[in-house]
Amino acid sequence: MAFSVQLHAREDFEVRTLRALGGAAVLAPLVALGEWLHVRVDVAFIALVGAGLASARVGWKTWVALAVGLPALLCLPELLRMPWPATQVLMGVLAAGVVGLWNPGWTPRPAQVMAGALGAGALVPLGMYVRMVLDARLFEGQTGPLHAAPGLAVVALFWSVGRLATHLEVHANAVETRGARLQARMTGEPQELVARTVTLYRECRTETALLGPAPGRKELEGVLDTLALAVFNRAEAHAQLESQLKGARMEDVDNQVTGLRAKAAATTDAVARRQLELAAGALGEELKQLDSMGRKRERLLAQLHAQVAMMERARVSLVAVRGGDVASKGEQAAQLARRLAELGQEDADGAPSR
Repeated sequence: MAFSVQLHAREDFEVRTLRALGGAAVLAPLVALGEWLHVRVDVAFIALVGAGLASARVGWKTWVALAVGLPALLCLPELLRMPWPATQVLMGVLAAGVVGLWNPGWTPRPAQVMAGALGAGALVPLGMYVRMVLDARLFEGQTGPLHAAPGLAVVALFWSVGRLATHLEVHANAVETRGARLQARMTGEPQELVARTVTLYRECRTETALLGPAPGRKELEGVLDTLALAVFNRAEAHAQLESQLKGARMEDVDNQVTGLRAKAAATTDAVARRQLELAAGALGEELKQLDSMGRKRERLLAQLHAQVAMMERARVSLVAVRGGDVASKGEQAAQLARRLAELGQEDADGAPSR
């Protein structure tokens, strides 16, 4: 089974990481003030507050609420009198969990948010260790904001790297992998249809897994693979046509044809008029081809909607198959597989030739 790892919203991760480093370093005067006053300062707490607030990409009202609530939340491990490493881990988990609730442009699954929170929390003690080594090797005996800032930034960096798990999605199914990669490359309505197909395919596979060793299960899984791949194939064909039409700039060709015909009508020389008419005719043929491609693109989009509706139908039918004994499940699964295969064949027969 081929596994595939997909990174979502890389730019968002990079921006959050840089902001976390800056946010933690900005609070270096608090650490320096504690050193001057000989007051114990929890460096992990300050680093996580700064990193969390800086990396939270939210509106100002939500940010103000976070500025009040996050420090109070991170005090919880200390109030519970947890041991030293567990306190830092839990603070990192809480900070990453809160920040992971807001993700502009994409929505990670709860399991991804949890994985990122756990990864961030696990790396906080390691960041604190690296900070102590850094202080011992480079800043021994020195105080002040300029010496505290690198240590805070190091803790924020390890915490941010741990959050990378929120942006990762692992696919163990080749069909689902292809759909996820295609979704990342597309835009607009086709992207929404591909994303919906990936979700439906995942849900259908979950339902087929509940059938157990039913006789019709393998046949049904094969039909589901075929239906999903049909959506992806047509989505790719649609994207190719879309790219060709954008490159051809249909409006420009139409304007050129109109201009050539106007020049031909205005010229008094017969030879020049004939040449202009031939050029306009050649571009007119090209315009007809582009128009045909535009209609084909519209048909492909309509067929994409039909294919996704068929996946919806398969999911609903699978939910209905869930009840009953193993024998009846197998028979119903086999019947559903044959029915979906017939519908898919009818749809394929009506597809436009490429």
